[in-house]
Amino acid sequence: MSLSKTINFYGRFLIPFSRIGFTLKGLSVPEQHEGLKGRAVLITGATGGIGAAMALGVARSGGTALAVGRGDGKLAKLVAGTEGLPGRIEPFKADLSLAADTLALADALAARPGGVDAVVNNVGVLNHAHAATGEGVDAMYAVNILNPFILTEALMASGALKPGGAVVNMASGGMYNAPQNLVYMEQKPEGYNGFAAYATHKRAQLVLSDEWAARGYAAWTMHPGWVDTDGVKRSLPKFRKVLKSVLRNEDQGADTALWLIAERPAPKPGALWFDRGPRPAHAFKRTRTPLASDADIRGKLETDAAAIRARLQTGDAA
Repeated sequence: MSLSKTINFYGRFLIPFSRIGFTLKGLSVPEQHEGLKGRAVLITGATGGIGAAMALGVARSGGTALAVGRGDGKLAKLVAGTEGLPGRIEPFKADLSLAADTLALADALAARPGGVDAVVNNVGVLNHAHAATGEGVDAMYAVNILNPFILTEALMASGALKPGGAVVNMASGGMYNAPQNLVYMEQKPEGYNGFAAYATHKRAQLVLSDEWAARGYAAWTMHPGWVDTDGVKRSLPKFRKVLKSVLRNEDQGADTALWLIAERPAPKPGALWFDRGPRPAHAFKRTRTPLASDADIRGKLETDAAAIRARLQTGDAA
């Protein structure tokens, strides 16, 4: 991003996206949500940051958080944190950079009595250099959009998530920096642009939310604000160093996702939900003209999902 664009971006969003904006809207956390009581809520990336705050928020409200993480130790620590709460956390170990683990998770959830009431596609990553998964897929593409698509579609196909069930896609204000496109969806090592990839993946989530809503699910894409997480510390150290004093805490970042699932406001096509309300999906004129259609986005995901399923079936995924 050019210097002028950077100044424009941070100047425009510093107050609304920070904890200052959260406070000015009169919001407070942590909160119990009556609408989560008795609900089974699947949360990916649940062992830290916003994901952990969401899982504990579900348990605090009397629901069951189906918490997905990669490490047994972190999952056990998360479960231990529910002592004395009216709800609980049910741990699931899976590496969601891998389609094999993603599909195995979907099968486990399909076999779970009671199914799933809501899915929060929270896991995400911002890499500054190309990295491939063990299945040979661009890691950012796999984690941020392809495997969440595979997981959600599999849960819908199995009936584990029934029509009327909720889906929350965790986006980012970074999406305001890119139009809808395929150029940065899946990249090669040469000329890798992690910021453009991240923005592209997050904007593609809007396409999926709108389509799932049209199919009868309560689906939204939301922005948590600027939150002080380990992911921000790792991927955006300069940003965190400058703005740490005004970054939101993890409960503030989790607030809108929990509210959406509990209150079920009517989805609005093309909206990015933020601080419990629908907001425009574009902040700048330069992103309003899409470089790829909704059908293009959906088509790529469907094609790539089918291809990796086929490779897995033949033992050729790596």
